[in-house]
Amino acid sequence: MESKTMKNIFQRMSAITEELQTVAKNLTVSTGGKNSYKAVSERDILDAVKPVEAKHGVYSYPVKREILESHMLESESNYNGNVTKRTTFMTRIETTYRFVNVDKPEEYIETTTFAEGIDAQDKGSGKAMTYGDKYALMKAYKISTGDDPDQKASEDTHYT
Repeated sequence: MESKTMKNIFQRMSAITEELQTVAKNLTVSTGGKNSYKAVSERDILDAVKPVEAKHGVYSYPVKREILESHMLESESNYNGNVTKRTTFMTRIETTYRFVNVDKPEEYIETTTFAEGIDAQDKGSGKAMTYGDKYALMKAYKISTGDDPDQKASEDTHYT
């Protein structure tokens, strides 16, 4: 059997992809009121990826982040004739994520992800970073969550 020190970054990432299984959507995210949806958490992705990367000699990290947009958004909702205004903060970022061969650090692969974070207080940029990192790992290693997010349309929110 070939040792890990003889494998290049492509072979290592291929071995990691082959070893990783589906990561279930164990997180329930509330959208307010009675509505919620299931999601895969960053913790579940990291818990799945970190030991397999260590085993195969790959280290991954966000090497660059850039804010593409940052906005304050206003929305209105009407319930029984009462209009409620809400302010949320949106941050859109681009993250370059690097996967390094730990035995030959000059050998690496990079992937770019784009992510948005929306929050009523100060967590929008953190949400965007978490989302971008999580999807960089999921897409680089072809990690499935067991369903297709494109099967159901997102709800419309009317911002001004």
